Amino acid sequence: MMRKSLPDSDYQVSVVRETRNLKARALLTGLTGRLRGRLHSVDRTLSVIFGGDASPHVLIRHQPTEIAGRVTIDAESGLYVFCEFGDCHTDIVIATASEERLIEEIALHLCGDSPGQRTVDAAVDILVGQTIEDVERKLILQTLHHCEGDPTHTAFMLGMPLVALCNRLAVYFADPASEQPQAAADAGLEARGYRL
Repeated sequence: MMRKSLPDSDYQVSVVRETRNLKARALLTGLTGRLRGRLHSVDRTLSVIFGGDASPHVLIRHQPTEIAGRVTIDAESGLYVFCEFGDCHTDIVIATASEERLIEEIALHLCGDSPGQRTVDAAVDILVGQTIEDVERKLILQTLHHCEGDPTHTAFMLGMPLVALCNRLAVYFADPASEQPQAAADAGLEARGYRL
């Protein structure tokens, strides 16, 4: 029996679909192990299962049968999407490119206590009374320090365009009349401390 060949456009669509599916399977398989380790250390009643050849996903269950949530990868954006199930409804909790942030959000939503939120509230209390410019500068410099001077990674973490970040850094490191260069030096960064 002869097999019909697909028209070029159908073939391209099929290849793109299979490539996305293969990438999603690989990412979700890796996520399954890391998520299993994180959730098992917090709540032993949760289990993490990878499933779905046609539609790859990770299921998170309260043992033995209740499904607590599902992680998929959005075909259009490539973002991880975590949906929490409960009381006959599904809520999208987070859509993110960061696997670490995804794991943290899942742990917070499914394991109850939210120490991260208390930490954020405490940090915001400390910032009261400071100008937005000062807070922004400190956040940018500390994130740059965290990213070991890599502005591309810093811009990604801050959710800002790389050009805008580089412009701000140029101002922070070039203005000798202000406290900004000293703040950069105090953060362990000098003008030569970041890469363009």
